[in-house]
Amino acid sequence: MTATTLARRQRLAQTDAASNDSSMASVDRRQLLVRTLWGSVGAAVGMMALPSEAEASDRQRVVFEVACLGNTFSVILAPGASPTDPFNQHGSTFIVEGNLYRRGTIPVGVFDWDPSSATPIGHWFCRGWSINRTGRAGEEDRPEPFVIVHQDYIVGRFAPDNLFPADQIATSGITGTLTAQRPTYSVVGGIGRYFAAHGSVTQNVFGANITGAPNFTCDFRLVKHD
Repeated sequence: MTATTLARRQRLAQTDAASNDSSMASVDRRQLLVRTLWGSVGAAVGMMALPSEAEASDRQRVVFEVACLGNTFSVILAPGASPTDPFNQHGSTFIVEGNLYRRGTIPVGVFDWDPSSATPIGHWFCRGWSINRTGRAGEEDRPEPFVIVHQDYIVGRFAPDNLFPADQIATSGITGTLTAQRPTYSVVGGIGRYFAAHGSVTQNVFGANITGAPNFTCDFRLVKHD
């Protein structure tokens, strides 16, 4: 084990020790979810910021807010992945979802927000695979980044007469670190009002909700079509 990997493990242990949640099951679920997508609870909170107002003239800006729903998080461990070692999860797969809101809906700096207190405008889905590994024979250690993910932003709520909402954006990218680095995701397509969308999106955590998961902005910069 390298000194860098050992230092990461020590930081992670310190973050876990700082948590005083009374429910161990919810702590484990929350920590695994946040580590998978944002690195650690501490790292996610450390990323708390609001998106800049600046934008290039050839870009269309679209900003949503998401309340990630911790109770929807599901993971399947791959053979050889450790259930207790977040740095050795290679090949494991997961899915989680959240509520999509208009910008300005979720209060900033609140960590016990109730997602049912506001009406969502759509859904957010995130699925992916772990790409990190440590201590595997014949393989170089790569504790970070944690995962490669595909995310879908569905503008419109599912209903019996609206099973396939018309407006959607799809993104792909790599995420998950205990450092202060933040990823940028590629916009790989869209339908409806976002037909043929391409560009980039960044996420900024600014609080958490009662499901034990973060709230964050999704700041899209889409290439304008002629």
